[in-house]
Amino acid sequence: MTRSLPPSAARTDFSDALRRCEALLAAGQPDEAILAARDALALDKASVPARLLLGLALLFCERSAEAAHELAEVLRREPQRLLARCALIRALLHERRADEALALARDPGLLDAGAEFGGALGDFARAQAWPQHSDLLHARVQRHPQDYASLLALAEASHTRGALGAAVHWSERALALRPQARAPREVLATALIDRGDVEAGLAQYRELLREPNADTAARHLVLMHYDPHQDNERLYAAHRDFAQRHLSAFGAPFVPRRGGASTLRVGWLSPRFDEGPVATFLGGLLDAFDRTRHRHLLIALQPSRDATAGRLHALADDWIEASGLDDEALLRRLRDLDLDVLIDLAGHSTWNRARVVAQRVAPLQISWLDWFDTTASPAMDAWISDRWLTPEDSGQRYSERLLRLPSGRFCYTPPRSSPPADYGGDGRVRFASFNRLAKLNDAVVATWAEILRRVPQAELELGTRLLDDAATREYTSARFARHDIAPERLRLHGRRAYADLLEAYRRVDVALDPFPFSGCTTTCDALWMGVPTLALPGETFVSRQSASLLWRLGREEWIARDRDDYVERAVAIASEAAVLRTRRASLRAAMLERLCDAGAQAADFAAALHELRGGSDAPTRVDASRGTHS
Repeated sequence: MTRSLPPSAARTDFSDALRRCEALLAAGQPDEAILAARDALALDKASVPARLLLGLALLFCERSAEAAHELAEVLRREPQRLLARCALIRALLHERRADEALALARDPGLLDAGAEFGGALGDFARAQAWPQHSDLLHARVQRHPQDYASLLALAEASHTRGALGAAVHWSERALALRPQARAPREVLATALIDRGDVEAGLAQYRELLREPNADTAARHLVLMHYDPHQDNERLYAAHRDFAQRHLSAFGAPFVPRRGGASTLRVGWLSPRFDEGPVATFLGGLLDAFDRTRHRHLLIALQPSRDATAGRLHALADDWIEASGLDDEALLRRLRDLDLDVLIDLAGHSTWNRARVVAQRVAPLQISWLDWFDTTASPAMDAWISDRWLTPEDSGQRYSERLLRLPSGRFCYTPPRSSPPADYGGDGRVRFASFNRLAKLNDAVVATWAEILRRVPQAELELGTRLLDDAATREYTSARFARHDIAPERLRLHGRRAYADLLEAYRRVDVALDPFPFSGCTTTCDALWMGVPTLALPGETFVSRQSASLLWRLGREEWIARDRDDYVERAVAIASEAAVLRTRRASLRAAMLERLCDAGAQAADFAAALHELRGGSDAPTRVDASRGTHS
């Protein structure tokens, strides 16, 4: 016959099991903690603390469904337990039950909490449950309208998901509470620029620049290229100032390790090897390079896991994952690769590592592709352009040696599969631009509206990710309505798969290029689909990208002299739409010949590398200059 323990002894065993469970959890031994919690519950099935510990241990082991069951029982008995509520929210998010997690998070006790609310909010962000994340912030702000941190978080979350009107609203609310704060002003400035209010956004950035800050100054280098009043002298001065202030030295001096090896180790450094401009212009070049004289190392600064990155990976001799490294660690990693040449594909763009590159990681360092201005870094030796983008009489200024590739800076890699270059529209003249809204400054909108007035039966299609947001679509329509263009004459589309974007060009008669920040990949896509593209070049590099492609194609008739000429040429092209629809295949053929010759560009690139390295056997193919460009 089994003897039962006296109550005092059972309670001692229960307390020991509970303490053991707590200690095991604290020591990071959740499997053992689960056993201890079950021992405790075997002695006291009604114990809420034991069930809570069991739920936490199960969650620690990523057994989220079991954890949710136990934690829900804890909350049923004691709804006020914030730790159980937060843990259950996390378990439900692991199970992709975000709406149920949100219902739990709306509890007044949690909405009024400090650290616990912040932790729950972070869990929604880590689960990428962005709609619920925003809803939770809205609930918090409704209860605490003067909570600066929540207003700022709501502004940032709105901007992240592309709700630009909301980002402007909440950042202004946060600024009203703390007028001197940097973070909400930066969200406000960026959101304004992103929706096309370029001058208002840049005015906010100038306020931010009153106090030196490396991150803000770097973003300003990018955004000032959207300024409709941009000029080369101001751009160059800003880049030189940034380099002097923020590209400070650290680490040991660079010491080359390799001798005169016949095969060059070439590193291509980028945070963007997934689908986008880098892959569009790099893939064909890599495939065409002479592999007997070059070894190519693709160095990924951010994780790249889509199919496009996979194709680039296959073209590389080595693929180096370098995401998540701090400056010192990345500097060591890059120097340990023993590169002969580093080609920086980021410059000062998002997720760049300009400060590391400025310490020098290779004997020869070159800037190319995903940056459109000087780096102003003393450690950057050369900058790749061409005679169409940067002619001899250009006012553009570079601290680097300027190299003009005879075959052109850009070599378009045609899509692996694409729709035919024929017309598939309904007969109505359609203008289009699939550029980002930030390029559509007030002058661009006014000019395009004038074109629509001159061609009264035509429509304009705009397509970009940010138009997924209903408020942004309404705001964009209102910008054109101020110029007497009715909303029904606009077709506004949000994010599309690349194949769908190419298909959309079949219904377009004229691609309108924005100014002064012109397109590049978008222009190549339009031309590839046989769509005439109208451009208005200026003096700066970014203002000449589309025009450079048209010059190379011999399509000078699609290049305007000024805004009035732009309107006249757009009207003329529209009048010839029926004829031009029959010539789309010939435009693609010209693209293949003049803008897609990867073999010629690879030969030019190789000549440039060996010439810069001092190779005596390198043919002289590249126009190199300093002079007025330094």
